[in-house]
Amino acid sequence: MDVWNLILYVVASLLALKSLASLMSHHKKVVVQQLAIEYTQEMTPQGKKAAPDQMPDPQADLSPADQNASAA
Repeated sequence: MDVWNLILYVVASLLALKSLASLMSHHKKVVVQQLAIEYTQEMTPQGKKAAPDQMPDPQADLSPADQNASAA
């Protein structure tokens, strides 16, 4: 029984690490996109606003799994 507990613990630990890595990489993508949007808004003249077609769509390059995670 101790062997099965050890195997279960190892598998659970690996899944937790995988989930953490996925969460951190998704957070990094979101932060980089937000910084890019802020940078482009700072670069536009004060009187003008960027056209909607020039603004990057934050959902456009996300995978379906990331889109589901951001919707939750």
